[in-house]
Amino acid sequence: MFSAAEDKKRLEQYFIDNIDKAIANEWIKAYHQPLIRAASGLVSDEEAFARWEDPDGSYYTASEFVPALEKEKITYKLDLYMVERVLKKMKDQSKHGLFIVPESVNLSSSSFHNCDMVKEILKRIDASGIPRSKLSVELSEKAIASDPDFMKEQVDNLRQEGVKVWLDSYGNGYSSLLLLLKIQFDLLKIDKKFVDQIGKNENGQIILTELIRTAMAIGLDTVAEGVENKMQADFLMEIGCTKLQGYYFIEPISLAQIIERNKNGIQIGFENPEEVEYFDIVGKVNLYDLSFPKDDDSTLNKYFDTMPMAIFEMDSTKATLVRSNKSYREFMATNFPTHKPVKEYMYDAFKSRPGQYSFNAVRQCALDGKRVILDDRLKDGRILHLLINRIAVNPVTGAAAVSLVILSIDDSVVKAGLNYNYIARALSEDYINLYMVNMDDDTFTEYKADGINRDISFNKHGDNFFDIYRDEFEYEMMPEDKEQLNKVFTKENVIDNLKKEGVYSIFTKVVIDKVPTYVNIKMVQIRGDGNYIIVGINNVDKQIKTREALEKAKEEKIIYSRLGALSEDYIYIFTVDPSTSKYKKYNPSNTTSDLGLAEEGDDFFGEVIKKASKGIYEEDVEFFLTSFTKENVFKQIETKGLYENHHRLKISGVPIYVVMRANLVNEDGHDKLIVGIFNIDNKVKKDREYAENLYAAESKANIDELTGVKNKNAYSETVATLNELIERGSMTPFAIAVFDINGLKEVNDTQGHQAGDEFIKKGRDMICRFFKHSPVYRIGGDEFVVIVQGYDFLNIDSIMTKIHKHNVKNKLKGDIVVAAGCSKYAGDPSIATVFERADKEMYDNKNELKQI
Repeated sequence: MFSAAEDKKRLEQYFIDNIDKAIANEWIKAYHQPLIRAASGLVSDEEAFARWEDPDGSYYTASEFVPALEKEKITYKLDLYMVERVLKKMKDQSKHGLFIVPESVNLSSSSFHNCDMVKEILKRIDASGIPRSKLSVELSEKAIASDPDFMKEQVDNLRQEGVKVWLDSYGNGYSSLLLLLKIQFDLLKIDKKFVDQIGKNENGQIILTELIRTAMAIGLDTVAEGVENKMQADFLMEIGCTKLQGYYFIEPISLAQIIERNKNGIQIGFENPEEVEYFDIVGKVNLYDLSFPKDDDSTLNKYFDTMPMAIFEMDSTKATLVRSNKSYREFMATNFPTHKPVKEYMYDAFKSRPGQYSFNAVRQCALDGKRVILDDRLKDGRILHLLINRIAVNPVTGAAAVSLVILSIDDSVVKAGLNYNYIARALSEDYINLYMVNMDDDTFTEYKADGINRDISFNKHGDNFFDIYRDEFEYEMMPEDKEQLNKVFTKENVIDNLKKEGVYSIFTKVVIDKVPTYVNIKMVQIRGDGNYIIVGINNVDKQIKTREALEKAKEEKIIYSRLGALSEDYIYIFTVDPSTSKYKKYNPSNTTSDLGLAEEGDDFFGEVIKKASKGIYEEDVEFFLTSFTKENVFKQIETKGLYENHHRLKISGVPIYVVMRANLVNEDGHDKLIVGIFNIDNKVKKDREYAENLYAAESKANIDELTGVKNKNAYSETVATLNELIERGSMTPFAIAVFDINGLKEVNDTQGHQAGDEFIKKGRDMICRFFKHSPVYRIGGDEFVVIVQGYDFLNIDSIMTKIHKHNVKNKLKGDIVVAAGCSKYAGDPSIATVFERADKEMYDNKNELKQI
């Protein structure tokens, strides 16, 4: 019989003596564990694992025989053999019609010291005919940390030759973030111990999220190792981890098993190489990026509070939900309780129902790639504010990934009525054509209310409006209708009626789809500089048959009054030629700003930049000039779908808040830049005033005037919030510490209340000095409470010991003493229970201190 140590030594020697035979006879097998791309659910990469299988049926994992080979400095034999096995597997796999994805081979650092690994690996790859990009080298943190400078040289050489290098088991304790500054990797594999924290430790989840966010920020793909359940997989996908690996998906299997599983239809599909970039972009979106943390530590669990966000893949017939965060799922369940969660939404089935406008906007964004911020009205009248953005387009299928973020949902308009977006859509929905006509020279711009959302879009420019629409009217007409239209639809008649009535309407019939149809040609004067009118052709076929003409005329007059009111927020509108920078200015508000731009000019960007110091508020000039360059404007339009700049414009020396928005439109095959300046002064000032008043009110209501820490009211609110978390079963670890300042009554009686106040502040300073990371509350004259959390909670025992030693020292020298007691939350039914234990411990400590 041999001891365990002797058995281990004999086995190690067996591995050393037989490694060559094991390689020659292929006792060492390669098993392959997939990496699953979060965005596609397909195999994006694989990792090769070595297993020693003796002819007698015994088998050993790499962790059992590699250490023996490392001691003997012969790991290079195994590593190069595994490279050969993986390359052979790829060639065999392609013969079965399966896509080949990159596969990693784990290498020991000792291999690089005992042979020219880079040269040997490249020689084997090139001989196989497999592209170098298909083989990845995987190095552990431990291997890198053993000789960082030498290993950096090896990593750089491999990457320069087109072989990707992965850092394995990051966070296992052998290195730090500084390693990522020193050496450039292609992919970061996050150690299983971080994945194990999901659902168990909020701080662990935060660290994991930040690790992934940091990796993405420096250009690294991320893989989470050891994924064992759906909750872990869902969370990792939500925070933007691009790839997942673990037994939740599949254990390492042989090539024969891969082929058999594919034959039986149960194999996880391999990625098409042409779709890799698309899925890579979609998978890296962190569904918790759009978060707005509050300046409020009344709860301990705010990190993952974020806006509801989902990603849909839009093809020609349907929308498929790819990913969504927890906030989105909760939002849908709360606001649409009768809606059953589904994976696919067919376009044809999504008609004439609340949300159709938003759904169509997502479809349009998928087609044109323009970012959209819009309002939509729900069935109950509430207004939904959405941000829609195209992420990427699949080059193989043509489908587009689109993100949808629910910015807010507003029920104030249920009572107030309509919002700007809703009014504009409602007014334009029934128009066939809209024209803006210059009454001085008869030039016009034509718009059409078309597209899947019936939005108004530019159609064309033209000259001689009244001649064309008298002699060459766009629509076919019956002779009698044409003759009547020519009599009344003259420039002189329009001018005369607009002066008298402010709005002019003509009813006639045109042929639409071979059917005579009643239309109403309506005209209204545009307010502001310039002599312009709006002419709208409206299909009123149904209305004309059910209403009297006089009632219809009155109705249209009201509608046009509303249409005219929609332009009041505009200060200026510019049209700019992108190639020449020539521009024209329109002034619908009849406002003269200190910028002093001419009605038209040859260099829009140059003129604005030259006059910015006079026309823009001095504090905003530098920021404005940094952003407002021709190159930056067009770059933002290209990447974001819209250029936007907030600043203050001076009017007669008085700064007002405005927003400049710019976008490109195509007119007659030529691009034209449209720049609008909107007055948002009242809104900005009201928002700021509200925020300042709200903050001041909240601070005053929750801050103790004497000590500056939180008061009893704030503590009551915190207790209520924590009790709700306890009731929901989602409470994170915390403790309550209770304090009482000894001797306050004696100080007040002998030295006065002013001295007593200073005595209280001194006690406060001591408490705050020990609890730097937790909120402190004053709940009585000499009583304080601390909600112990985070770093303080992890060190609470040490902190309480230090407080006791400090009290003993102060007692002996006659300085301030603060009795203290603490109790940790242990699944208690309420905060009161934890407080009572801490309070009792404080009184015990108070009596103990009296005995000193």
